[in-house]
Amino acid sequence: MTTAIQKASAIEAVVAAGDLSKISPDQRVAYYREVCASIGLNELTQPFQYITLNGKLTLYATKACTEQLRRLYGVSIGELEGKEVNGVYLVTARGRDKDGRTDAATGAVPIKGLAGDALANALMKAETKAKRRLTLSMCGLGFLDESEIETIPNASTAT
Repeated sequence: MTTAIQKASAIEAVVAAGDLSKISPDQRVAYYREVCASIGLNELTQPFQYITLNGKLTLYATKACTEQLRRLYGVSIGELEGKEVNGVYLVTARGRDKDGRTDAATGAVPIKGLAGDALANALMKAETKAKRRLTLSMCGLGFLDESEIETIPNASTAT
């Protein structure tokens, strides 16, 4: 296999399958920078981290990502609605962008058997998930958010 074909195959793995493990570290840095530039994020604030998911190395959005996106795209979080369903606390966040487009997203965490600080933290986590999922949706990005990583079986953060 020639070097050109190997490079094309690696690029296809990223573009078509979302697998960054097939490209070199230098190519990953270039890709990371291009993703940040394409949506206006400051790469120096680490808006993305790497995760290995289903055998693929991919990016997930950090808090820095969603905070910057909210500012850049004028996403404002409006109403938050929380409720418990069968031991799971659900928060639905509704929001609007600067162009008037609206959307909603839900964050969910198990709370059965929790009390005190553990319960309080779980309730806040559900709110955070809802807000971040809403932000990514409003900005048209299909990235996972860091608050979702721990709930995915066999997912592991990567360096």
